[in-house]
Amino acid sequence: MSEDVLLEAAEALPAPTRDMHRAIGALCEDLAALDADNQRVEACTDPELRRVLVHRADASRKQVAMLLEWMRRRDTRLDKELKDALFKAGPIVAQFHYE
Repeated sequence: MSEDVLLEAAEALPAPTRDMHRAIGALCEDLAALDADNQRVEACTDPELRRVLVHRADASRKQVAMLLEWMRRRDTRLDKELKDALFKAGPIVAQFHYE
């Protein structure tokens, strides 16, 4: 997802919607970077390089967390869903009642 690809005309969207789009784009990029970093860590055979790569992956994790928090604070529905879903014990799907 690229920040410059909007489905609607930018002038038709309010600034908060465009900012959320930017955050979602950055989140996708950071998740992709985390995936790549994790793969590199798993494949790496040099211990020192592995530590550097782990540090890089941890930085990606922090960026993902910051973006999610920024999004949660600005989207009340996302806030509710995250509060309902995160940090719960037991099977993940069991806490949701699908009809």
